[in-house]
Amino acid sequence: MFTVDDFCPAVFCDDILVAFPFRLSYQPDCCGDPNFNLACRSADQTIINFPFSGEFTVDVISYSPRYLQLSQYCIPERLLQGLDLSATPFKPLYPESYTFLNCSSETNVSMVYTAIKFICLSGLNFSIWGIPTIAYNQSSSLSSCLEIAKILVPLPSPNWPTYGFDDIVLTWEQPDCQSAPCNYCGSSESNCQNGNGDGVDGECSNLHKKKKGLSTSTKYALIFIVTPIILILVLIIICNVRVHCYDGRRGLHHRPNAEISSFIAEQPVAPNPITVNGLDGSSIEAYPITLLDINFKLPRPNDNTCSICLSEYEAKETIRTIPDCTHYFHADCINEWLKLNAACPVCRNTPDHDPASLLTRSTSSSPSRPPL
Repeated sequence: MFTVDDFCPAVFCDDILVAFPFRLSYQPDCCGDPNFNLACRSADQTIINFPFSGEFTVDVISYSPRYLQLSQYCIPERLLQGLDLSATPFKPLYPESYTFLNCSSETNVSMVYTAIKFICLSGLNFSIWGIPTIAYNQSSSLSSCLEIAKILVPLPSPNWPTYGFDDIVLTWEQPDCQSAPCNYCGSSESNCQNGNGDGVDGECSNLHKKKKGLSTSTKYALIFIVTPIILILVLIIICNVRVHCYDGRRGLHHRPNAEISSFIAEQPVAPNPITVNGLDGSSIEAYPITLLDINFKLPRPNDNTCSICLSEYEAKETIRTIPDCTHYFHADCINEWLKLNAACPVCRNTPDHDPASLLTRSTSSSPSRPPL
């Protein structure tokens, strides 16, 4: 099973955890909802940009409970300019209406109301104050004040703050699965509940939905299962080929005499029939033979391969030597050769024998020198 953490691991900007539905600009699009994009500046400042209200610095992101704490220089000024959240999924966590007043610098509104003076908006000859609308009485003795606006302020707590508006707090509706193509719910058989009365916002339920084709997790599972099987089959085929080749090479010089005769006879065809002289059986038997024991020693240690069958000599095999040139071969191999050609297969020298011991044959093929 593949979850969103496999595709979109948790990232931090400064000490703020950025997870679904939020995403940083360099992450894949599917790691978050497009309405929750963030920017990380200089690795220590997280920024969110509202389409109609501009940028704010993100100080806190809480995923349970869900709220977003934002700050910016002179929040009251940003509120006067208008905090328009209409094109975003955010809304005030604790909205409260405030009346903003422009008073003369000598007027102390806090003597009449529990009010907040906004230093960042005030000047030498005037001061800007904020009073909860529910507590403000227009008929009060504030003749030196002018009402500027009534503004809905996103408070950080349900209690009226006495420390000023240093930040604002918003909450959001969890997006549904369609906004999280990276498989946010973590399973192809799970679906997000999007707050339409089916359950808690953003929670995953096991309501199965039919999908066309295979899910991503199923495809990966098939790859992990099929690949080892294919590799094992390939290894088995390679091993079988190597074993058959090795057995064929070893068994070449143990073939029956008829097969060796066939091997020798199947040589390149000469354009015209030629006469080939071989030895009779008694002459061949006159050549010395040697039975190789377990610790066999060859006359020439470097000459350890029969030039006829191209197999290496092994213990308990019999070799026969041609006396005139001292070349030796497997007894079975050289016996069949000498019946057809008295010349040594290696040096091509013909021993000086009694002509009566030579067998004269007319054939359309002549044995060629085996490859060395």
